[in-house]
Amino acid sequence: MHSEQEIEFKNLLTKAEFERFITYFELKPSDFHKQTNYYYDTADQYFKEKKMGFRLRVLPNRNELTLKIPVHDHVMEEKTKLLSNAEREAIIHHLHFPTVPFLEPLVDKGPLICIGSMQTNRAKIEMDNGILFLDHSLYSQTEDFEVEYESKDVENGQKFFLHLMKKHSIPIRYTDKKIARLVTYINSLKG
Repeated sequence: MHSEQEIEFKNLLTKAEFERFITYFELKPSDFHKQTNYYYDTADQYFKEKKMGFRLRVLPNRNELTLKIPVHDHVMEEKTKLLSNAEREAIIHHLHFPTVPFLEPLVDKGPLICIGSMQTNRAKIEMDNGILFLDHSLYSQTEDFEVEYESKDVENGQKFFLHLMKKHSIPIRYTDKKIARLVTYINSLKG
């Protein structure tokens, strides 16, 4: 199991802004890689109420089970366990989760259910002080575009991110995490 603090800044983009970044960073279709996130919670939304996120991420060469816990603005504690393909399939098809230390305290919170999934085509750009991600996400009948910057510290990360947005004439937009956007979309379908 791996645990780390993740410092991130994100902004939703229009399709045109997303395409401008692709041109600016000279990205090709082969620079984008598909990942699918499956999000889980209890029936009474334990994770949502605690502003936590719990997901299974399926990538071409690995499977990650991750619990994200808020620390403070822009900072999340991220606990991740790599899974075998058999463990992945047991979760997706039978909601059977392997024994994972970070799930032990949550056993009495009720059974986990899949609240939805999201497919993301992601490009990753390594930078001196962090990593920039460009994401095109598809869920249900909608899609969105996002830029995300992971930094080593909050102050310099925020400074870099705001400069990048200003340089490309992109307004700062309040941007929920992917799981929150998915839940908002699902709830909008319920009326």
